[in-house]
Amino acid sequence: MEKPIGKEELLRMADGFGCALCDHPFESDPDIAVLRRKDNRKWFGICFCVPLRTFGGGDGSELALNVKCDPALSHMLCETYAGVAPGYHMNKRYWISVRLDGSVPRAEVAQLLRLSCDIVAPKPRAHVKNK
Repeated sequence: MEKPIGKEELLRMADGFGCALCDHPFESDPDIAVLRRKDNRKWFGICFCVPLRTFGGGDGSELALNVKCDPALSHMLCETYAGVAPGYHMNKRYWISVRLDGSVPRAEVAQLLRLSCDIVAPKPRAHVKNK
């Protein structure tokens, strides 16, 4: 198992994309970090404490990352890693929760974060010809 990923490291990963910004929109819990795209302000990640029962057991909570993900990939990731579960407090079809305790490799976490950022990128508009 790898060393756990801290919140600061996670935010540096996202910052490396060049299209991300981080904010803390919840006054009641300023530790919740939301990752958004700069161009359209859509969420692609949220770093916050998730109950351990989300991942199959235990009392208490720990830092985790929610990211947007293709449903077919989500299913495969949940089957592959004990540290991946359907998104806590999110649409469980399109979001997953990822433990940052080292049970999911760093490279995988970085790849999922990038994929989520790409999923919410602005879509090119179809060109409409004037008649």
